[in-house]
Amino acid sequence: MAVTAEVKGVKLILKLNKGSQTVSNCSQSATDDALYAIGGAVASLQQEEVTNLTKVVETILIAE
Repeated sequence: MAVTAEVKGVKLILKLNKGSQTVSNCSQSATDDALYAIGGAVASLQQEEVTNLTKVVETILIAE
């Protein structure tokens, strides 16, 4: 049985000292550089320091 993966969505998670901030519905074609730039822009609006950025790609696995 073959399994294919279909990308459902991409989001960016900014880890802060006291929690996290999520940027949802990012373009599936966005490059890592573009997502990092978005993270930097959102980070500049935060009062807390951003400790890291995480890209999350949600996929649906389909059995064929």
